[in-house]
Amino acid sequence: MKISLPSAVAALMLAAATSPAAQAQQNHSHGHGDAVAHLHVGVNPTWRPADWTGPDEGSVDSDPTDDSKLWLFSMPPTHMAATPGWPNWEHGNGNTFLVLSPVLEEGEHIVKPGDPNKELYTCNFLYSREKGYGDPEGAEHLDGWSSAFGPQGAWNLAAGDADHAPAWNIQLRRERISGNLDADDFLMLLPDDTPILQSDGASYALPKTWLADENAWGIHAHTGFYFWLDEADNEVYVVLSAHDAGGLYQRSADVTIRFAKTVVQPIPGDLNNDGIVDIEDFRIIFENWARSGIYSGQDHEGHKHEEHQEE
Repeated sequence: MKISLPSAVAALMLAAATSPAAQAQQNHSHGHGDAVAHLHVGVNPTWRPADWTGPDEGSVDSDPTDDSKLWLFSMPPTHMAATPGWPNWEHGNGNTFLVLSPVLEEGEHIVKPGDPNKELYTCNFLYSREKGYGDPEGAEHLDGWSSAFGPQGAWNLAAGDADHAPAWNIQLRRERISGNLDADDFLMLLPDDTPILQSDGASYALPKTWLADENAWGIHAHTGFYFWLDEADNEVYVVLSAHDAGGLYQRSADVTIRFAKTVVQPIPGDLNNDGIVDIEDFRIIFENWARSGIYSGQDHEGHKHEEHQEE
């Protein structure tokens, strides 16, 4: 599902932001399967995997007090385009994962009305767990929202049945954006080019839909992330939260989603995380050659408590 950018930009230039109307409930199937990597909306897990990279293998519930709290998270390890730093949108080493690219119209950059130093960027790239960025067989990032269907069904929103929709009604709220941006430098676009979340505190109700393939009520909404950036805006972020107007779930924690014009993908041998294996990495190896990180508790020497004096 693509966004018609010329009309979207025209809408922005005319400041024709309209409040999104409530969308009718309808029979719906996910359709594209694993082709698009959405953000997931679910509830905090009623169990926590002992190892987040293996969510099917063993679990504990370390905090049973938050089992009714909403949760926003990225692509789980079981997905073909799993986010390396799941459940966050970041690499396992903390590097920014979501990459931005300029939006072009007839090969030309789109300039922000009233500020010719800023151009329009969006998050739209292909990625797979096996081949990384740019894999033509990978999943498209980042275009929309989906309700959670996690291992063991542990993150799911209440499913209901075809004739009885659950009480929840999930809304997204924009809390804030990074300090290097102006207040109107971020927005999201619906498939009909309607801009949403254009200011801090703005909310958008995600439509609740009967998902025939999941036999459950859920969320499947396409929205695009867009930023107006100048030359110095190399990294930006938006802070979002999820709320339940239906009163079934508690508010989510604030979630910071980070984007960058250029990202550094971790690769074997890149010890200093600069994106290339070079002499600097070999220098690190040389300086630490034969150094051991192995420590055994059996080597511990006990304290001689009698030598300590109370003050």
